[in-house]
Amino acid sequence: MSLVNIIKLSATPSTNTYLKDLAKTCFLKDYTVVVTSKQTKGRGQVDAQWHSQPNNSLTLSVFKRFEGLQISQQWYVSMAVSLAVFYTLKHLKIPEISIKWPNDIMSRSKKCCGILIENTTKGTHLDSAIIGIGINVNEMQFKNLPLASSLRLASGNSFDISLVLEVLLLQLKIQLTRVENQDFEAIFNSYNQDLFRLDTVAVFSTNTKVPFNAILRGVTKSGLLVLENEASQRDTYNLKEIKYHF
Repeated sequence: MSLVNIIKLSATPSTNTYLKDLAKTCFLKDYTVVVTSKQTKGRGQVDAQWHSQPNNSLTLSVFKRFEGLQISQQWYVSMAVSLAVFYTLKHLKIPEISIKWPNDIMSRSKKCCGILIENTTKGTHLDSAIIGIGINVNEMQFKNLPLASSLRLASGNSFDISLVLEVLLLQLKIQLTRVENQDFEAIFNSYNQDLFRLDTVAVFSTNTKVPFNAILRGVTKSGLLVLENEASQRDTYNLKEIKYHF
């Protein structure tokens, strides 16, 4: 992708924050990328931290503008980015990959990639997005993180991080072009068919409900998780309402 503007940093607290600050001072072209070998204050969903190891991880943020996309359609951006990472790992032959709602990428039931998207809106439309992605590439151990993994641990192979970046940026452009073309149904169907533990029993809890068993039946077009209980009743939950247990 020769048209991509890549800014390489030796270290930064957060690539998302760096790109947001840059957008305040100059006009950013689509697919402006900030990548670093060391991120000191990475963030994940719901204020979680993203832990990465210098020179063994791929940590980046990508800027993308949108036209004609309603705020109510912003979930398609999240699904498209998840699919881009999913297909990147598929291209690299990482085994047993899936998407854990909302946008963690799993291999063999362990998390190896995280995504944090920060949107900017104008009126009723989505104006732009800063897409933060962290991929554990060549790490060999995760202290006190038993559910974390890396591409190397999952596959047994080490990877050239620059190659992983190249494949990822290509997939991002493919999937986000689908959003721009409003290929929403295909994005929705692809995302749902690759969900982690789809149509199987898993354990969940809410702020008002102790851990319970339910069958994960998919995700709605607005991004809500669909669970089916023992009485075959289906309920939907947003990210802040439900906790996913392994």
